Amino acid sequence: MLNPGLSSVAIRVHNLEPMVKFYSRAFGVQFHEVDTFGIQSRFGDFNGITLKFVPIRDSVDFEGYPVHQLGFNVEDLESTIRAAEEYGGRLEGQVHRDGSRINAAVRDPDGNTVELYSQE
Repeated sequence: MLNPGLSSVAIRVHNLEPMVKFYSRAFGVQFHEVDTFGIQSRFGDFNGITLKFVPIRDSVDFEGYPVHQLGFNVEDLESTIRAAEEYGGRLEGQVHRDGSRINAAVRDPDGNTVELYSQE
C-alpha cells in the first residue's frame, strides 16, 4: 500500500525551453523528454516529486491560462533571481529580510510567481 502524498505536479507552459532552463539552473531539476499522448513534454525529478511541463498547444489553450505559484527553499537567493532574469523572468517586489531568514518572489519565464526562501 502506498502512503498518501504528493507525487507529481503538472504545469501547462507556454515558453517550454526557457522554463526548462530556468528550473534546471535555479532548482537543479534534470528534465527528460516524455511523449504525453502526442505532446512532447518535459518531466523532471524534484526531491522525489515529478515536475511535469506540458506545452500549451495553441492560442486557444492560452485563454484562461492557469497561473501556478510554487515555493522553493534555495541556497543562494541572489543566484536564483539572476537565473529568473536571464531566462525572461523578473524579481517581483523586493527581497525581504527578517533576521537570518530571507524571502522574495520572482516571475518565471511564463509569468508565474515563484516564492523563494533562504537563510543568511
